[in-house]
Amino acid sequence: MTEQELREIICNRFLQGDLQFPIDLDTHLLDEGICDSLGLVQIVAEIEKRYPGITIDDQEITRDNFGSMAAIIRLVKKKQAA
Repeated sequence: MTEQELREIICNRFLQGDLQFPIDLDTHLLDEGICDSLGLVQIVAEIEKRYPGITIDDQEITRDNFGSMAAIIRLVKKKQAA
């Protein structure tokens, strides 16, 4: 998963498609109010849809894994390598 792919998912789902919204790899998605816990579940669903070989367990949906775009990308790359 690339930064651009994830940015598009987040902007389209939570920011009314505003791709110019100032969000970077380290922006805290929950703390900044960009999405909530239900939003994280929506991100997981989109990742699993785009990458059929990846399954993210409920217990993996944590701030550590989904608190920022950098954390999400790390998790997806780890899952792809497994």
